[in-house]
Amino acid sequence: MLGTFASLPLIGGAVALAPPASASDPLADTIAQYYAKMAEFMAIPNGEITGENEDALVAATYGPLDDKLWHATPPATSNRGVAEAIRYALDEHSLIDRVAEAILISALAFLDQERVS
Repeated sequence: MLGTFASLPLIGGAVALAPPASASDPLADTIAQYYAKMAEFMAIPNGEITGENEDALVAATYGPLDDKLWHATPPATSNRGVAEAIRYALDEHSLIDRVAEAILISALAFLDQERVS
């Protein structure tokens, strides 16, 4: 056991452990997948999207994740999930109350700082 700790670096006399891996969070993961699939859809050249194939292209890219976020929103299980939910709400420009928007921006800044420290 001592050999295990002997190989870890010391910081100020304390053993420095590796930072924990970013834990999976159902809501944050779904939002990230949604953005990736939305980028995939947005990369389709305009001339290739028609009235006839748009629904199929949406269904093949971001549609299922959009539906999941709308109808079966997964829970946030970490500060990362909460931060991504706030970021999503702000990015979608869905807020009409400027005070609520300012409060969410402040909360997001705190959560982002927590993840850095």
